[in-house]
Amino acid sequence: MVEFSGVVALWTRMGEVGRRAGLTDEAIGLALERLMTHAQKLASATDASTAQVQQRLLEGVARNLEEDPMLVAWALRLASTLGNTQWERFFENFVVKLVAERPELNRRLHAELGYLPPVSLVVNPTMACNLRCRGCYAFEFSREESMSPELFRRVVTQARDLGIRVLVITGGEPFIYKPLVDMALEFSDMTFLTYTNGTLLDEAMADRVALAGNIFPALSVEGYQPETDARRGAGVHAGVVAAMKRLRDRGVLFGISVTPTSLNVDTVTQDAFLDHYLGHGISFAWMFTYIPVGKDPELSLMVSPEQRDQLRQATVRWHKTRPVFIGDFWNDGPQCGGCLSASRYAFVQPDGRVQPCTFVHFYTHNIKEHSLREIFDSPFFEAIRGAQPYHRNLLRPCKIIDHPHVLRQLVEDCGARPSYDGADTLVRDPVFTRALDEYAQRYGKIADAAWQGPDYQDGHAVRVPFSGIVDLYTRFPDRMDNAEARTLERAHEAGQRAAADARAAPPVGRA
Repeated sequence: MVEFSGVVALWTRMGEVGRRAGLTDEAIGLALERLMTHAQKLASATDASTAQVQQRLLEGVARNLEEDPMLVAWALRLASTLGNTQWERFFENFVVKLVAERPELNRRLHAELGYLPPVSLVVNPTMACNLRCRGCYAFEFSREESMSPELFRRVVTQARDLGIRVLVITGGEPFIYKPLVDMALEFSDMTFLTYTNGTLLDEAMADRVALAGNIFPALSVEGYQPETDARRGAGVHAGVVAAMKRLRDRGVLFGISVTPTSLNVDTVTQDAFLDHYLGHGISFAWMFTYIPVGKDPELSLMVSPEQRDQLRQATVRWHKTRPVFIGDFWNDGPQCGGCLSASRYAFVQPDGRVQPCTFVHFYTHNIKEHSLREIFDSPFFEAIRGAQPYHRNLLRPCKIIDHPHVLRQLVEDCGARPSYDGADTLVRDPVFTRALDEYAQRYGKIADAAWQGPDYQDGHAVRVPFSGIVDLYTRFPDRMDNAEARTLERAHEAGQRAAADARAAPPVGRA
């Protein structure tokens, strides 16, 4: 047990980590003062639950100093750069509610629901957008559709009741949707992670975002100016950089969202790329490898299996060397126990249709007719959870690009309908299905080799943000047991097929 009297020693060690990450003594001093104030607030509480929160926070700091020091440096950066409102919202909504209190919430809701509750919900309040980006995943949805404020409020309320603390707001362009900031002000105990092209974050909008304190914009870039403007339009990158300065000047927590493709992966996996945007004040970076859905899906834009592993190596390196929060979707499957669709999150369209995943454009229920809890309990969502993870190698987490046969089977078995005309190309078009099957096979060989390497300790351990290095079979026991059982089933089926092929083959030497 970490006694409060030992906090000073922890602060000293944190200061050393901050200096190694390039923070000034002044910045470290401000960060430690803020952290000490909040630790004292927690320590002064008398109820047991808050005392337990304090204990977990202190133990988490000690563990991460040993096993994930760059995460500590990241926390120091936030504590020294965020405005007062932004810091208060981040600490209460993210550190306390999402990290410290989450284990108890998980236990309570798991007993009630029969599965771990979702952590986040992606909500698309509007498909309206002022840009037309090549390869946009959302392009084929109706551009006229937007949620009424009443429906948006109902979605947010139901999400909060289900234990969700992070709303991921996407589009379209979220800042076209006028009720967004008012909703964040109304639900101040939740975090609104907002994916934006950045072009509407003018002075007035930046002021409103700063006022709310719980809106964390993720600004889309494709590399530097040439790569970003090539996909998004001339002058877009300059607008993004200007928006970053406005947010930084107001102490807003913000980051970048990147779509690695075959065209830009060499650029966005360089240390200089991440350092460039760290210099602009980002606190996080999300990597969404291009998936061939949406506007004119192009198989040629997919990163190759080798390039995908190149991205994995870059993010593993950045976790160890850069004071920034990195999310590499598809390559970070080990950190969260594999695919999260229909289990830890879902995607709500403006018309109320609810998909299991942002990129799985199929649905069976509409939130206008069913509650969010009913949708998570639906046969489609239940079948997806029952199939997860799809393989014991969590570097192969996705049912679209790693196990496309699983997606095809789930859609067929559950009668899931495409979210728009043409969305079923992914599971019906033989050109796509064959290409995705071949991709999964090729990447599987690369991923299996990486899985046995030191970064994952022979497929048994991984560094998880806020938890340090964890044993996967302890962290995700149900999922890993399920993965082992499915791996054995597939091996048995493959053996049976091989034996049948051998029996059917003509004897050697005979035609």
